[in-house]
Amino acid sequence: MKRNQSFLYTWHAYVGYTLDLFNAFQQAEDIARVAARMQLNKLLLERWIEVGLAIGHLKRKSDGRIIASKMLKQYVSRESPYSVGILLKEMLELHIPVLLSYPDLMKGNKSKLFAEEEFAYTVAETSTLIEKLAYPKIHQVLKKKGVRSVLDLGCGHAGYLQRMASKHPEMRLTGVEKNKEVYEEALKRCNEYNQCIELFQGDLKQFTISEKVELIMMNNLLYYFPPKERIDIMFKANSLLTNGGTLVIITPLSDYKSGNAFASAFNSFMSAHENLYPLPSYKEIQNAADHSGFRIEETRPIIKEGAWCMICLEKKAESTAGQQKMTC
Repeated sequence: MKRNQSFLYTWHAYVGYTLDLFNAFQQAEDIARVAARMQLNKLLLERWIEVGLAIGHLKRKSDGRIIASKMLKQYVSRESPYSVGILLKEMLELHIPVLLSYPDLMKGNKSKLFAEEEFAYTVAETSTLIEKLAYPKIHQVLKKKGVRSVLDLGCGHAGYLQRMASKHPEMRLTGVEKNKEVYEEALKRCNEYNQCIELFQGDLKQFTISEKVELIMMNNLLYYFPPKERIDIMFKANSLLTNGGTLVIITPLSDYKSGNAFASAFNSFMSAHENLYPLPSYKEIQNAADHSGFRIEETRPIIKEGAWCMICLEKKAESTAGQQKMTC
């Protein structure tokens, strides 16, 4: 039974994040008052609280009022800047249901279609968790190369561009996002930076710019395209870069030396859908770089446990071979 406890922690945190209950119990509160104020089923709220008390997510004061633990308020409250609740939401609402459907899928039933319109916003938000860890490394590249113009292909909520604009308002920053809801949210978040950030909605494969840029980002993007199209996408990036420009790819790698459990589970999720595709391997990206006019400068880990890496590629002259190395 102990092995099942980890799911209880996850389930309890997910419910608390979804209904913003850890914020509701940020200060000691009476259960009935919270149920009435939030229009919740009192019996089910009591049952959720019982689980929370048993696993330590909640505490009961001497007068019977309930208060959330400091850790849960920090990491699962909607209002906390450190919250990972959106990751729980993606896992419980998207990944777990798909993985539970594997028996039917393995029997030959029709594959699923990834509902982009339904989950695009959630996926864009979970990408911000990677962004917090990846941006310092990207900023090092910006400083080292003296980058003055950036294009983010598949920019999501444009978090990377906002961070760049806050530190370097003189830079020319451009983002492209296909999903309308995500694009509109990005516009709202970039409002204070509209002097240096320009956003477009559309398919990156058809996107063009009047002036080439010095750095292009393609983050958490490649697994939305079949392997045979990934070289074309890198050719597209090459055509939008200045000579010697940099392409930054952030993605989990299927053959990274760490994080094999995550990569395998992620690939299982991808393979259950007709419109999602396997994680790229380092060898695949290396081959795509050779064919699309890039050389790999370095590969650095972002989240080792998740096999997430940042790969920096330099646009090269057609006659330049270049040495490639893998440093993570």
